[in-house]
Amino acid sequence: MKNKSAIAIILIVLGALLLLNAFGWLNFNPFFNGWWTLFLIIPALISMSRTGVTVGNAVLLVLGIGFLLQENGWDFKGYIVPAIFIAIGIGILVKK
Repeated sequence: MKNKSAIAIILIVLGALLLLNAFGWLNFNPFFNGWWTLFLIIPALISMSRTGVTVGNAVLLVLGIGFLLQENGWDFKGYIVPAIFIAIGIGILVKK
């Protein structure tokens, strides 16, 4: 029940902020460069907190952070393959 109440309050506050922004009374924009990467990062973090670090959630987290950095001007293309190898290696070590 507490989770539903918290989600409801968050939605109400977010809706009110967006409405105030639509009226021009407040400059509020929750969408930043790369906001969509949160759809990769948050599930990876939730999975890590529930099941521990696995190869899958580590790769998902690295990709999400990498895309977030790229959206904000960091060029990580040359680093993605080494980062994936490192994440897989860490996942294998932690899984033991």
